[in-house]
Amino acid sequence: MMLQPGLSLSSEFLFHDTGRRDVIIEQALILAAGRGVRMGPRGRNIPKGFIELGGTTLIDRSLALLARAGIREVAIVTGHLAECYTELVPPAGVALSCLHNPLYAEKGSFESLRVGLAAMRGPFLLLESDIVYEPRALAAVLATPHDDLILTSGPTGAGDEVYVWADPQPGGARFRAMSKQRAAHAGAPFGELVGISKISRALAAELRQHAADAQPGADYESAVVRAAAGIAIGCERIDDLLWGEIDDEAMLARVETALWPRLAAIDRHPS
Repeated sequence: MMLQPGLSLSSEFLFHDTGRRDVIIEQALILAAGRGVRMGPRGRNIPKGFIELGGTTLIDRSLALLARAGIREVAIVTGHLAECYTELVPPAGVALSCLHNPLYAEKGSFESLRVGLAAMRGPFLLLESDIVYEPRALAAVLATPHDDLILTSGPTGAGDEVYVWADPQPGGARFRAMSKQRAAHAGAPFGELVGISKISRALAAELRQHAADAQPGADYESAVVRAAAGIAIGCERIDDLLWGEIDDEAMLARVETALWPRLAAIDRHPS
């Protein structure tokens, strides 16, 4: 995750739990245009989504988990080595499309978000392509009564964490800020950004407005922070969530040794 040093928002309205559980989400958007510069030679040869764990790529595993969770349409925003993604075979029952971000080298994931939003017709899940996670991450996001949600975890010690701050509100925690600097905002962070979010129609409309003004190098998290000034976004934390992001070889090594054996066991025996 690339992130500006500090991002925050302020507004005065309360965050209310709508209690709605009847919204069915069948679409997902995966941001996968990044060049993977920090992966070195590996990143030059394959997109990060094609890193393999246990013989399965990150993107194939994520698509399988999304299908199991009831997602029927997935759009992937491509850039670096886009042809790898266009050759993907999706799981049965999933319609897969690829949207190319031609400015992936000049602009950040903010631009990829703008490109991807064009394919979203209703509420959807927003994911990063370079993460590995257990199935309950998706289950928790889909089950929340909040229209919009950012999923966080407890401390991972993985390095390169993105910290999320949230304020208590009626109905749950409301997103306030995020930063890679733990001391960037007042109070202790609520959790660490996982890279899986739930986006409503209303939030998508706000994101479209802000994404149109994306500056070179801006990340998609910047758009979320800007949009949250007008729309309350919930935050949920799963303290013991098994997940990892892979931005460099050290992070890959951590995932392979500390996380993958446990995730593979969950995959073999899904609940």
